[in-house]
Amino acid sequence: MIRNDTHFWSPAHSDGLSESDLSKIHDTIKKRNLYHIPRLNFCCDCLERIEDDDFRSGCNSCGKQWHLRCIPSSPAVINHPFHAYHPLELLIDVPPEHSKGKCDACKEELKSYFYHCSLCNFSMHVRCSRNPPPPKVKTSKCHERELFCMVRNDTFTCNACGTHGERCPYVCAPCGVMFHRECIDLPHLININRHDHRVSHTYSLGFGNWKCMICHKMVDWRYGAYSCSTSPDYVVHSKCATRVDVWDGEELEGVPEETFVVSPFREIEKGLTIEHFSHKDHFLIKIDEEDDILDGSIRCEACVRPIFSETHFKCMQCECDDFFIHETCSNLPLRKRHWLSTKPFYLNANKDESKSLFRCDACETTSNGFKYESEGPEGVLSLDMRCAFVISSVSLECHTHTLFLTTMDRGTCGGCKVSEKYVLRCTESQCDFSLCLACATLPKKIKRKGDEHFLFLRHGEKASGKYWCEVCEAVLDPHEEWFYTCDVSGVTFHIKCVVGEFPNAKPGFTYHYHCVLGEDPALMYARYHRPVQGEKAEKIELVHNNRITRPNCATCGSRCLRPLILKLKLVNTYEFHGLSSCIASLSSYGGLLAPVAVYP
Repeated sequence: MIRNDTHFWSPAHSDGLSESDLSKIHDTIKKRNLYHIPRLNFCCDCLERIEDDDFRSGCNSCGKQWHLRCIPSSPAVINHPFHAYHPLELLIDVPPEHSKGKCDACKEELKSYFYHCSLCNFSMHVRCSRNPPPPKVKTSKCHERELFCMVRNDTFTCNACGTHGERCPYVCAPCGVMFHRECIDLPHLININRHDHRVSHTYSLGFGNWKCMICHKMVDWRYGAYSCSTSPDYVVHSKCATRVDVWDGEELEGVPEETFVVSPFREIEKGLTIEHFSHKDHFLIKIDEEDDILDGSIRCEACVRPIFSETHFKCMQCECDDFFIHETCSNLPLRKRHWLSTKPFYLNANKDESKSLFRCDACETTSNGFKYESEGPEGVLSLDMRCAFVISSVSLECHTHTLFLTTMDRGTCGGCKVSEKYVLRCTESQCDFSLCLACATLPKKIKRKGDEHFLFLRHGEKASGKYWCEVCEAVLDPHEEWFYTCDVSGVTFHIKCVVGEFPNAKPGFTYHYHCVLGEDPALMYARYHRPVQGEKAEKIELVHNNRITRPNCATCGSRCLRPLILKLKLVNTYEFHGLSSCIASLSSYGGLLAPVAVYP
């Protein structure tokens, strides 16, 4: 049932939602998996979904809707037990400049309608005024005794989370403890996505200099926090551990811990031979560093990076002599937790070659090696091997401080200068350096095919002039750009000219068209055209760009300079070479994906 009004009592009522509100609504849709519902209505005050059978009120001028519980029934002044000193006046649309902008009851942002006391700078949502906190709580998770709500404007420190509170704590006078209303029922035992073991809540860590392993700020040992019994030094703030992007929302007290075998191989001969889950047909033999010095022409099946002199395993059977895997990659756990999802990730050997190309949801880089997958409300999330082990921090020579993943907020990468969804941040004071996952997982050293020496990743060199890239022959600014250089010969290269568009992909595989180009509706004909008898089917192959003469791009006319390119064969057409971005711009087929060269 809906009641229509014209902007209620506010002539200045705004018609649009802010970007912050739209982002919160989108997060709700993802969290509750509401994509399949054709028509969704959200309350413009609490930003929660208005169910089909909910009573609501709507504005016939702008189309906005509200829960009836979120709007006032009249523009009256009220007296409320949560603020008994003065009456509360109804305000609409915009909080006063002197206010904190948040509800003093639930701590959420003030939106369309709220009550306010200008003398005390006290504000409260309409919905919170109709649901005041209970005067006492007989049973709670935070304390064994009965708690009473002290209706006072006194500041306090919550004994459960250690953070500041401003008014109306729940107190136990005999014990001298105070709690936020929202901390009364903090869970005792939980899983978080930054740690592989369960963490439990404690009301005192004991004396020491503790640091939160999520936000990397100090934890006051006198107040409550979460810690791990398996790793005693692992400590997390109560507020950080129960963030929606960290905790899956499940209380595990009384739930037996699940046993899961995470070892990916069975040892056949100790220190020499193993049977790996990804290659059960044959045993793998260990090759030590001094036994086999390689030129990087072979690649690891898991991380798809070149193998040089590192210890690795290889299959000795003649029919599969191209199976190699780093020793470290052979020991990847079959299940792990990661900050990208509150659900666990499971290792997938990704052996279906025609569909193996995937995009990592953390760094958005294309790969065809092993991957970790997690089922979430928004679908399957995938991680390549590099990002899977960026759990919370990374140390790089390009920055003097360790970088941490403290929040899920966007940031501008200090390496590529691009705004990215996920970035690692420096937590040192006076340092706002951030780094995206793609830059954080770049190889620190790499060797180009045919080169004698390694190239090393560099940044911020003090040079008198500019450098020149040996591949594209363009200017390279060593003060601002990241680049690769040879310490012996001194040659320099742009990052993209060395690693290319597919730094985490292994060449030599043929893919279905849409695995590379995505789900663009403009590609429908090229992708779903069924070849008749005598026609060749479409295909895309990832190949080395090692021709004597590099191919020209059919779109921009430039030479394809990257080390790996796409070899594209459409139905009854020419054969194209190039990167995914230029292929996507071929107008005759609605777009293909980077520079494309054409050969008749």
